[in-house]
Amino acid sequence: MAGKIYSKPIAFSIAATLAVLAGSIAMMAYPMLRAEMHPKVEGLAPLTALELAGRAIYQREGCVNCHTQTVRPLQSEVVRYKGNRAAEPSGRYSLAGEFAYDHPFLWGSKRTGPDLAFEGWLKSAAWHHAHFEDPQAVVPRSNMPAYAFLKAAAVDGDDIGAHMRTLRRLGVPYTDADLAGAAAALQGKTEMDAIVAYMLSLGKAVDRGGKGGLELDLEEKNPLAADTAAIAKGRQLFDAQGCGACHGDEAHGQEGVAPSLVDDEFLGEKGDLPDAAYFGMIKGGSDVKKQLGRPGLADGGMQPFGSELSDEDIWSIVAWLRNQKGHEAAEPPHEEAAEHGNR
Repeated sequence: MAGKIYSKPIAFSIAATLAVLAGSIAMMAYPMLRAEMHPKVEGLAPLTALELAGRAIYQREGCVNCHTQTVRPLQSEVVRYKGNRAAEPSGRYSLAGEFAYDHPFLWGSKRTGPDLAFEGWLKSAAWHHAHFEDPQAVVPRSNMPAYAFLKAAAVDGDDIGAHMRTLRRLGVPYTDADLAGAAAALQGKTEMDAIVAYMLSLGKAVDRGGKGGLELDLEEKNPLAADTAAIAKGRQLFDAQGCGACHGDEAHGQEGVAPSLVDDEFLGEKGDLPDAAYFGMIKGGSDVKKQLGRPGLADGGMQPFGSELSDEDIWSIVAWLRNQKGHEAAEPPHEEAAEHGNR
């Protein structure tokens, strides 16, 4: 009897189609309608008007074609994309709940450029402004095109307001106040401001700020200050950790991005501080500024490296910086100017 169905191709096709549809609904469609399939991290907030405008520009310019926005729970990715700096294991890779309000997801699939999932924790606004304007001036080997034209384009507040209303219909919890204030929030803002704001929002739904509570002893001496092997290692670590992307290959700083580490200023004020202050800034990041009592750059965002580097590694970097500063001080002014291209 069962074999007779094969002699009826139309009936067989209809039965097979219904069976596949029923299985698909049961295994795929129905589960996606359940609340537990759409988790949200605690305290998740929708993007602000400016951040949402930046996301739209990110999509328009095709950034997702070269950058991903998700770090998978694999040790190699966690280390490569700085997830190991998060204090809690759950913050060391991307969580599904972080993307609950994303329409569409921008996870991407190609890493011509680095993953951006944790970008809000890794770079400052000044760095991003400089990088979008001239990528090769910040990262010499970058093949990213320049986006300096974004500085001259104003953000359309009415368009973003309409975008927010649409997202609210899809379940993003924008309030009436959010919608009413969108145009005012974008008044005078450029597309460059918007895309930088979006970059700084990435990964911020989860605390990935690294371990805090660093106690500084400014009297502590660098145990590796005169160790030539440590100085050489410090140079290698400075390069390997990408410090030159902000502070320049020789730690001379980059205008509007990050300060020199070999001049007579530190954190925005004349007069140097002891080696322990440099150790603290490398280990604890910008949070250490409060203990040092100096402001630094207004929007500076030095990341902490304490979860990635041992104390010995950090002291080695400080030893190299001090050696570099001594070299600069001993170099005749005209030679130094010529070396840096100031003729």
